[in-house]
Amino acid sequence: MFSLLTRITLWVIYGIMKGRNDCIKIIDNLRDFIAKNQYTEALRLYLQNIKQFGEEPELRNVGGDILGRMGKTSEAIGEYERCVELYRKRGLFANAIAICKKILRADPNCEDIYEILGDVYMEAGFLGEAILNYLENADRLRKTPGREMVKDVFSKLLKYFGEDNRILLQTLAGFPGLREEFKTYTREINSLSEQKSSDLIEMIKRDAEYGSFAKLVDMEIFRSKRYIRPFSIFAIEMHFNDVTKERRFEDLEKLFGILKNNLRTIDYVFLNATGFFYGLLPETPSDGVYLLSDRLVTRLKNLLEHKTNITMRWSTYPKDGKGIEELLLRLQSSGQVYFQ
Repeated sequence: MFSLLTRITLWVIYGIMKGRNDCIKIIDNLRDFIAKNQYTEALRLYLQNIKQFGEEPELRNVGGDILGRMGKTSEAIGEYERCVELYRKRGLFANAIAICKKILRADPNCEDIYEILGDVYMEAGFLGEAILNYLENADRLRKTPGREMVKDVFSKLLKYFGEDNRILLQTLAGFPGLREEFKTYTREINSLSEQKSSDLIEMIKRDAEYGSFAKLVDMEIFRSKRYIRPFSIFAIEMHFNDVTKERRFEDLEKLFGILKNNLRTIDYVFLNATGFFYGLLPETPSDGVYLLSDRLVTRLKNLLEHKTNITMRWSTYPKDGKGIEELLLRLQSSGQVYFQ
């Protein structure tokens, strides 16, 4: 005799298999209707079963074929796009790529599909093909009213590959106009990053709470000398994309509260309205800050609905400096940990 749990498991498996077999029969019937040019009958059968089997990618694929044969191109593309999503969830990247190419045959001007193709190729591990499709998407966007979206593609390319990636630079050679725009965008991003870095000390010193922060650091230096324990100072910078000043400050205040709740009672953090946090971590070496950064910044990003890049930098006493000025200089020149 089977146990109750075993019987339930077998029943579930039977139900799944039966449902799958039923779906296959429906797909075969739909293809028969298509072969006989009976598109109205095919659409009726499809609509009767899409609610039950809507998560089956092959059914979505056939549904797109029916709508395409009936001249309903935009609706057909909608079904194909859903089919791509379902194949990606199952890790069937070759199938997803094939459907993307079917969409381009149906509508060669569907620029968004090149970005989706780039994403699928990335997931499949074909980096060269991913770069090619991202660039194709950007090149098409720059010729449309939505050309500002080209910067989003450039941002993704820098995030995934960096500006010196050999395959990216070689592929860019095939897009001369786009290559110059990419160079300009990269220069602007690097310039902005350098300017923000050079201004960090000045912004901290201008902050209303800097006096309190400086006193805390001096006290911690005294304690560290006495007990021979390191401590660190840190800065977390928030780079918001397409967010109003009011919304930015609201997010900063909210994140400030979350930040304090995730730090120890002996830690100190200050909010600067220009878009960053800075603070003091007693009895924390550099390795400890690195571990904290990964946990902390991940929690911060999970709270935001819009695109945000977060960077964190730090310096540690006495390794990086013996006084607050030396620690701040080291903080400014330290490498950043990027979270995108």
